[in-house]
Amino acid sequence: MARTGISFEDVQNAAETLLGRGLNPTIQRVRELLGTGSNTTISEHLKSWQQQLAETPKIMLLPTVPEAVAAALDTFWKIAVQHAEAVFEEQRIAATQAAETAERARDAAIAEQGRIQAELNGLNRKLEAAQTATRELADRLLVEQERRTAAETTIQAAEQRARTAIETVAQIRIETEARVEQLETALQQARTDMKRQETEARQRLEAEHQRSEANETRLTQILEQSRSEWTTERQAFATERLDWKNRENAWHVRVETQERENASIRETLAVANERQHGLSTELQRLKIGLQESEARHLEALRAAENLRGELKAALETQQRLQQQLDRERQNRPERKAAPKSK
Repeated sequence: MARTGISFEDVQNAAETLLGRGLNPTIQRVRELLGTGSNTTISEHLKSWQQQLAETPKIMLLPTVPEAVAAALDTFWKIAVQHAEAVFEEQRIAATQAAETAERARDAAIAEQGRIQAELNGLNRKLEAAQTATRELADRLLVEQERRTAAETTIQAAEQRARTAIETVAQIRIETEARVEQLETALQQARTDMKRQETEARQRLEAEHQRSEANETRLTQILEQSRSEWTTERQAFATERLDWKNRENAWHVRVETQERENASIRETLAVANERQHGLSTELQRLKIGLQESEARHLEALRAAENLRGELKAALETQQRLQQQLDRERQNRPERKAAPKSK
C-alpha cells in the first residue's frame, strides 16, 4: 500500500529531473529529492514510470534525419530503457530487501518497544508499589516515631516514679531503722526492768516463804507445847493449821503459776526478739503482761499479807490461850500435879 501524499506524478517528476541532471533515478535519489516517502511506494511508482517509458511509441523524427541516425537513436533508446530497467530492477530488489529489512527492523523495534513498554509498565507498577510501600513505610515510621516519643515519655515518667519510689523507700528505711533502734532500746529496757522486777518478786517470795517457814516452825513448837495440855484447843488449832496449810498450798500454787507465767513471759520476750516487724505490738503486749504480772505479784503480796495476818491472829490466839492457861493454872494450883485428861 502506497502512503498517502506520495503520488505517481511526484515520483515521475523527480525521476525526470534526475534524468535531466544526468543521474540514474534510483529509489534513494528519488526519496532524497522528494524529502519524504517510503521505499516501497517510490519503488512501485518508479516501476510504473519505467513501464510507461517502455510502452511509449518510438520517437517521431523529422524526415530530414538520416535513417542511420534514427536507427542509432532507436538503438540508444532501447539500450537506455533496458539499462534503466536493469538498474531499476536492481534498485527494486535492493529496495525490496531494504524494505524487508526495515520491516523486520520495524517489527523488531515494535517487539522491542512492546517489551520495553511491558518492562516500563512493570517498572511503573514496581515504582507505584515502591511509592505505596514508601508512603506506608513513612506512615509506619511516623507512627513508630510517635510511639517512640510516647514510650520515651512513659519511660521518663517511670524513671521519675522509680527515683521517687527509691527516695521514698530510702526515707522509709531510715525511719524504720530509727524506729527499730528505738523499739530495740525500749525492748532492752523493758527486758531489763522485767528481769529486775522478776528478781525482786522472787526475792520477796523467798523472803515470804522463809518467814512462812519460820512462822510455821514457831507455830509448830507452840502447838507441840500446847498439845499435851489442851487437846480441844489443839484440835481447833490443828483445824486452823490445816486450813493454813491449805492456804499455804494455794499460795504455793499461786507462786508456781506466777513462775510459769514468768517463764511464758520470758518465752514471749525471746519470740519478740525474732519478730522485729511486730515489735510495737509485742511491746504493748509485754507491757500488758507486765502489768498483769505486777497485779498478780500484788495479789501474791496481798495473799502473803493475809497469811501474815492470819499467822498473827493465830499467834494472838495462842498468846491469849497461853494467858488463859496461865490464869487457869494460877486459879487451880491444886491440879498442877495431875495433868488434865479428856
